[in-house]
Amino acid sequence: MKCTYRHILLIVFIVLFSLFTSSCAKPQTVSPNAPVEDKKPELNVWIFFDQNTPGTHYLDLWKSLGEELGYNVNVKTFASEELKYKLRISLACDELPDIFAVWGGTFPDFLLNAGACLPVQDYINNSGLNYKKSYLVPYSDGNNYIIPCLVEAYAVTFYNKSLMQKIGVEPPKTWNELMNLVYTVNAYNKEHQTNYAAIELGDKDSWLGELLYDMIVNRIDPYAFDKLRAGKIKFTDKVFLDAAYKVVELVDSGAFPRDYLETGEVESIHNFVQNKSLLLPHQSTIVYHLIENMGNDSIGLIQWPNSGSKPDFDYGHYLIDINHTLKPGLCISRKTAHKDEAAKLCLRFSEEVNKINVTKYGYINLMADNKLTPPNDPPLPVKEFTTMVDEAKYYTSFWYSILPQNEADEWRSLTKKLFAKAITPEKFIEAGAKHLAYLPKE
Repeated sequence: MKCTYRHILLIVFIVLFSLFTSSCAKPQTVSPNAPVEDKKPELNVWIFFDQNTPGTHYLDLWKSLGEELGYNVNVKTFASEELKYKLRISLACDELPDIFAVWGGTFPDFLLNAGACLPVQDYINNSGLNYKKSYLVPYSDGNNYIIPCLVEAYAVTFYNKSLMQKIGVEPPKTWNELMNLVYTVNAYNKEHQTNYAAIELGDKDSWLGELLYDMIVNRIDPYAFDKLRAGKIKFTDKVFLDAAYKVVELVDSGAFPRDYLETGEVESIHNFVQNKSLLLPHQSTIVYHLIENMGNDSIGLIQWPNSGSKPDFDYGHYLIDINHTLKPGLCISRKTAHKDEAAKLCLRFSEEVNKINVTKYGYINLMADNKLTPPNDPPLPVKEFTTMVDEAKYYTSFWYSILPQNEADEWRSLTKKLFAKAITPEKFIEAGAKHLAYLPKE
């Protein structure tokens, strides 16, 4: 039979009608007894990870805990400064992840003031975990927004034992000993055509320079900063100007690497690991990274040398607490669709990380109980650090951590100008007083 034009139109009509009626048909009724597949809660986690923490458990643990709890956990890691930027942008765009790591001090304020974080005190109280009170300081509104899990950090100075032995110097305990070390290293470099740095410093992000300035002030007078906060002295006081001049003295003497102003924090640590420098002023949390990359017997740990004009054999009993107010940890987005699940995951992560840090690495216990036993014979640098903590008489806060963030950033940039000799110590004091006027009073 011949296929006419009319036949073709009829066939097309039938096909289209069939498709239309099938798309509008009523859905089939599902039996109430039919099994329904449960969808796993999906949680997105943002953390900072710059390879300066011991091992990889800060990363690996998320996956194993997700499997244990039946969650889909997606972890993204960022360099420290990158995560700070990402959190600010994500808050502005209302796109925060379910869980995100925060530093201590005043850093989380912009998140907490915006109401972006979930109060977690009820979850903590019901968890059965016995955190030390210092890790559960509430925010100004009375709520806890941070689940502690990241180890506490203190300002310390690492030294390279083999390089010191090679060059013929000892770990300095006074300012004069420090300057003699610098001159000896410079003389050694000139004689042997080497480029060792007496003091490793990577101030590209300005924070290690600020930390060093704080350490110098603290070794002139460990109570100076708190006197400033209490209004007992001003930033024009001699102790602060003397510390600024000591920074200039270090710069003029060639104590730092040539490109220290353009060197990042991670690169500076790498330089120290590669035996390019003798001293590394930094924070205590990188101790195991250094041990794992340099060996148990290759590094030592001391306090920054006494920087005052008078001998002080007690100088090592005063520590700078990097996160003096709010402690570092994990926040949960108030808008997460899985509040209970996120809290459960964070608390399990906190518990397991603390267990590993204490039992495997001999680091600080976040809990108030003594159920966790540190290793019988931890490496000597860890012993040196724990002795500092145990014998500490006073803790000074890291200046940046308690300033309002805008002023803190300006203050930190100002310290970089001092290290670059872009301003005089007098101008540094004059400009610094404006930013430090915003310090919260004790």
